[in-house]
Amino acid sequence: MSQITSFQFRPLRRLATSLALVIVMIWHIPATAFAQSPITARVDRDTVALDEQVVLTVTVTGDFLRIPRPDLSAMQDFVTISSSTSTQVSIVNGRMTSQGVFIYRLQPLGAGILQIPPIGVNIDGQVYLSEPIEIQVLPAGSPLTPQQVPNHAEPGPDVPTQEYFVEAEVDNANPYLGQQIIYTFRIYQSSFFPPGQPDYTPPRFTDFWTEEINSQPHFDVEMNGRSYQVTEILTALFPANLGNLTIEPASLVIPGEFLNPDIRLESEPVTINVQPLPESNKPEDFSGAVGQFDIVASLSEAEVKVNHPVTLIVQILGTGNIRTLTEPVFPELTEWRVFESQPTTTVETSDGIVQGSRIFERLVVPGQIGEQLFPPISFSYYDPQAKLYRTINSDPIPISVLPDEQQPALPTVLDSRMETQRNSANLSDIRHIKPVPSALNPASRGQTLNSVVYWVAWFVPLPLVVAAFMWQRRRDRFRADLAYAREVRAKREAFKILSEAQQIEADAPAAAGRALLGYLSDKLNKPTSGLTRDGLYNLLTQSKVPLPLIEQIAAVLQQVDIGRFAPISAGDSRALIDDARSLIENLEKHFNKRRP
Repeated sequence: MSQITSFQFRPLRRLATSLALVIVMIWHIPATAFAQSPITARVDRDTVALDEQVVLTVTVTGDFLRIPRPDLSAMQDFVTISSSTSTQVSIVNGRMTSQGVFIYRLQPLGAGILQIPPIGVNIDGQVYLSEPIEIQVLPAGSPLTPQQVPNHAEPGPDVPTQEYFVEAEVDNANPYLGQQIIYTFRIYQSSFFPPGQPDYTPPRFTDFWTEEINSQPHFDVEMNGRSYQVTEILTALFPANLGNLTIEPASLVIPGEFLNPDIRLESEPVTINVQPLPESNKPEDFSGAVGQFDIVASLSEAEVKVNHPVTLIVQILGTGNIRTLTEPVFPELTEWRVFESQPTTTVETSDGIVQGSRIFERLVVPGQIGEQLFPPISFSYYDPQAKLYRTINSDPIPISVLPDEQQPALPTVLDSRMETQRNSANLSDIRHIKPVPSALNPASRGQTLNSVVYWVAWFVPLPLVVAAFMWQRRRDRFRADLAYAREVRAKREAFKILSEAQQIEADAPAAAGRALLGYLSDKLNKPTSGLTRDGLYNLLTQSKVPLPLIEQIAAVLQQVDIGRFAPISAGDSRALIDDARSLIENLEKHFNKRRP
């Protein structure tokens, strides 16, 4: 009986042993093998024409704070035209969940059955791959059937929990040096923001001159069956360097409420390729202006007395980087004396275009009497739309130059002298003629040679000629070398800003920061307004600015930031202006030592 029982239970023992082995194997298999893949990829359509684009959405989900970026390096049949990123982190019952949505707009490189290869993401040293996706690419211009047309016109997330996302782009990825482009940061929201104020952090626009655009367009779009309200933040950029320039990501932080954490959204970096201006047909007086401009010149008075000053007003107006326009080259004026100008700038934005005017005022003094015609003034610029250089001229200005009653003109003086001589001749009929000596008196000749006035009359003109030559040479260099002109005038422009702020009791922190950063920009010939502190300090270090001066710059800029966000007393304002002025004086001594 016992033998039969043992035989009957032997298969059960084998079954138990097998189950135990299976359990052990399952125990040793990593848990990630049964977990859902953290990366998914999908496209908005599987059939596209060669001249159209397909939208790829890659979603990465996990329990990490920093969401890893997908790797698209294996993609060969498509090229990425643009991309955007949005992230969302949530904590529910103490468990954190992170999700990143990466949206790519792809352009196929050929017709046929193309493949988007598996896209990888590295999480804690382990690489996860998405499934490959096949796309049928038809020849360019091929009509698509209704089933092949996507149900939305714009890229967007197709995840129900994606309530917000952002993207960034420029309207021209291949501008010329100095040409205006528009950087657009776009915010999509399918629900209202929490009560807190969203915090937008713009990119560090290194290598660009920037101009803020106050308008923020709003509109609605339909994506993936969801309605989004879109807000655009626009910034006008003017490239200051050549080659491939990268605009770093911008970010938007949406504050959380109650136990929900903040949501941080970040755009993709944007790369542009800045083209040099053509060398052919470049005018001699071209000084770097890019855009569309016009020139108007006028005199403050229609009549002026000879040797009396009158104000010449030259206005350059149009679209482009108005603040960097330089003074036009004046024609040769033989009968006029011309003095230094004081430019003023007016800038505004309309429909995303920076426009305005830059006015140059000079004192001019006529040296000849009569009806005169002030000659035209020319200005050259590059028109990026027409892709050619243009030279414009102001109209000639008529002006009447009258004689000065207190200083009669030369013909009037001669007539007066001749009339006096005729009247004197009538006083007597006989004039005694004094004989001319055969030789000059040696004593009088020696007195003349020993006279100080005599030798001064010989040597004074020489320094005047040298001074006039040096002045003309310096003026020509100012016109030809804009960087040198900015460097020489940097201190004066900075002190002017500080003096105006002190006289009219303007915002001292803003004035001090503007004066100091403007001074450094002019001296280093680099834009500093878009740099971070680290970027500015790296630039100063590369420019061999001594460490003590860099520390002084850091201290003043820290005072500037404190003053911008907190009210300061009148005494602190004056102290900040004085600190900025003293720092600029020390910097000027340093740069003067380096100047060749």
